[in-house]
Amino acid sequence: MPDKSSVLVHGVNELASAVARTLLLSGHAVALHQSAPEPVLRRKMCFADAWWDGAATLGGVEARRVTRDAELVSGLSNRMFVPLLTHPDLEVVGRWPWDVVVDARGADDETGPRCGAELTLVLGPGATAGVDCDLVIEVGGVDPGAVLRSGPARGGGRAFSRYDTAVRAPAEGVFRSEKAIGEMVRAGEMIGLVGTTLAVAPCDGRLRGLVRPPRALKAGDLLAEVVANPAVQVSGIDRLDQIIARAVDFAIELEQSGASADDWGAGFKSHSRNPR
Repeated sequence: MPDKSSVLVHGVNELASAVARTLLLSGHAVALHQSAPEPVLRRKMCFADAWWDGAATLGGVEARRVTRDAELVSGLSNRMFVPLLTHPDLEVVGRWPWDVVVDARGADDETGPRCGAELTLVLGPGATAGVDCDLVIEVGGVDPGAVLRSGPARGGGRAFSRYDTAVRAPAEGVFRSEKAIGEMVRAGEMIGLVGTTLAVAPCDGRLRGLVRPPRALKAGDLLAEVVANPAVQVSGIDRLDQIIARAVDFAIELEQSGASADDWGAGFKSHSRNPR
């Protein structure tokens, strides 16, 4: 087994994926957990498609959906890939003696148990450090990556505010589309159908995000993101996610080393602001 901790990361969105990748490259034994497919838009910037396809690659690191204990043990032991577990929350938390649990699902997602580990971290709002988790990591506001050892996140979340021009479902129904992330679209061009209702691009631009079709949507659900800048990043890891992921890695190292409050203050900010 690796020299560092075994870490379970809840979520397969961009932030959860960046955290899992960073911790794996830092030497931790890491697994992802998502019990149901998450409606992620920026699928080329995370491991979300592994839930459907069995595998997905992000920044040279592969995540694989696993169903057998032998596959989980293999991934944790050799660190050649990140195992993705899709079992119910309680079963996953008890499936391995996790040293650390990181909840990166966001306040808008239904959260499961965060117990079963010596150290628990929650990214963004939805928990209170010192009450129902050990540490809260800011993901929004003016100081993303800041670590709180008491109290809730102050900077808010990032679920919808991150999308430049969001396209929402015009009706309830199953979304279907022939478009691909990275394609250029024109204002008014069809992106797909929700049931029998057209979903169209609100402006000229590039598809940065697209929910994986087919998917049942309610009216108003996010289904795509269009960005006017044709050179916008549509794959790989967002720099802000890198900063937060490095902050998580550093926080785990400091907490497990028994660092004092002075050590936290002296080293944390510069380290988290300079992701590798």
